[in-house]
Amino acid sequence: MKKKLFTFNDLEIWQEGDRYFAIYDAGAHQVTMRKDEITEYEANLACSGRGSAIEMLFGLEKRLIKLGENPYVSNFTKEP
Repeated sequence: MKKKLFTFNDLEIWQEGDRYFAIYDAGAHQVTMRKDEITEYEANLACSGRGSAIEMLFGLEKRLIKLGENPYVSNFTKEP
């Protein structure tokens, strides 16, 4: 079951079963949508407010870079 937990600007936090995802615009000058799995802790952090949501996104960006992924390239097409 999919459930939207939080929305702030171009960030959405979703729960799908026991997994959590951040769907967000990672672009600076153009829309670059991404969907990345996050931990339950990160989901709760993001849901606690705008400042915490931004903090979670910065942490996610750093983690993706450490994993060798480019966090500024889209990996998601919004479902119709």
